[in-house]
Amino acid sequence: FALGANDYLVKLPDKLEVLARIRYHSKGYINLLERNEAYEQLARANRFIRKTFGRYLSDDIVDTILESPNGLKLGGEKRVVTILMSDLRGFTAIGERLPAESVVGMLNMYLERMTEIIFKYNGTIDEFIGDAILAIFGAPVVRDDDAQRAVACALEMQLAMDEVNATNRQHGFPEVSMGIGINTGEIVVGNVGSSRRTKYGVVGRHVNLTSRIESYTVGGQILIPDSTRLACGNILRIDNQMEVMPKGVKEPIIIYEVGGIGSEFGIFLPEKQTTELYELAQPLPILFTILEGKHAGRDAYPGRIIRLSDLTGERLADVVSEQACHELNNLKFSLFDSEQHEISGEMYAKVTLALSKTPPMFRVNFTSIPPEAEQFLSQLPLAGA
Repeated sequence: FALGANDYLVKLPDKLEVLARIRYHSKGYINLLERNEAYEQLARANRFIRKTFGRYLSDDIVDTILESPNGLKLGGEKRVVTILMSDLRGFTAIGERLPAESVVGMLNMYLERMTEIIFKYNGTIDEFIGDAILAIFGAPVVRDDDAQRAVACALEMQLAMDEVNATNRQHGFPEVSMGIGINTGEIVVGNVGSSRRTKYGVVGRHVNLTSRIESYTVGGQILIPDSTRLACGNILRIDNQMEVMPKGVKEPIIIYEVGGIGSEFGIFLPEKQTTELYELAQPLPILFTILEGKHAGRDAYPGRIIRLSDLTGERLADVVSEQACHELNNLKFSLFDSEQHEISGEMYAKVTLALSKTPPMFRVNFTSIPPEAEQFLSQLPLAGA
């Protein structure tokens, strides 16, 4: 802007400099009305900026950008943070069955509730990836209890799924379940991109490891590695543990299923109950493929479902096949009736337990069952009935 004889740069209380036209009275006093008018315009603009960018970024990131001279400068720094990644189980398959407006409405309602909880625990939402959420605790602001707040946040997110599903039922949407992986480690955090498109993001192997840990979850689970468990101290309720070998990791790691956090947080998931499986009167024929990442393998293996839960709680089944499956394998099922008519080719499950090697038998937790398959399974006769 060009400065005229009566123009001045005025330093306002919120540290932002603006160009304001100030005229002097003949006595030399500042025209307070015009100064107040300029201040109000700036305040409105500031509120608009924060409201607009606050929908895309957390308050901490907005503050960093607006208040720091280098807020938009590309670059980053190494920092130890706790990363949270959540994902809805089977949402892709659900989205293919619903109208686009229903998918968006269902997703926005879910993300709205999860965002409230993440901000409550001072988490920074790095991005939404479809139905997945990537949040960080420890950037841009570091706090002593970052890992504990991340775990407490995850527990409250899981508890809030009852509310989310109640809303889904009211709107005629299917119920959904969520898995959460948490990891603590050193990453690079800062402004990533170009001069025309920049995002505040995180980079490093621990981001990838968090995604791997999350991929091991079934609905309702929260999994953490040793780094997060040690950072939280002895206030966690650990319900289970397992050894895994994530891609990109040289040695196996132990991951823990978190059921609660004590101390001042006091948040606990309901204690898990043993789910009973019932013998089917007649084994149910299936074909399954083993998923590699997000893609189904080329080979389809025959098998039979011999036992099934009632599908109202954990949706479990015991499968016998000539093809062995390992714990945490992700499977895609095609389900047939006794006359080999296909009921559904879009069922998804995760192997949770290897029951025997000869013959290969394993237990699965269904992560997505289409309505037609769920109706068919619920009407199957049981042995001795």
